[in-house]
Amino acid sequence: MPIPVVTYNDHPNDQAMRQFAWEKARELYTAAGAYKVFDTPPYPATHNLGTCRMGTDPDESVVNEYGQAHEVKNLFIADGSVFTTSAAENPTLTISALAIRQARYIIELMMEDEL
Repeated sequence: MPIPVVTYNDHPNDQAMRQFAWEKARELYTAAGAYKVFDTPPYPATHNLGTCRMGTDPDESVVNEYGQAHEVKNLFIADGSVFTTSAAENPTLTISALAIRQARYIIELMMEDEL
């Protein structure tokens, strides 16, 4: 069976932003009295996004604004795959906020016996 192979490399802007953050953090920690400051290397992880686009048109998207699949009423997707692309920052808090909203929506549907 074919399997996807995902590779990831930092963009030069990722490296520049990381270096800038390390420098500012070092300044802050030193000003607060730190004797030693260690730069934490980046974790080997990525935020894989896309493939299950969120939208209102079933012909152009996979899920609605609550992550509910257009074609399968009781299927909900609660991760970064509902995004069309990434913004400039870590998507974790947005994913968490959408999951909380989705959970409330599912509860409403269950209370109305619509799921």
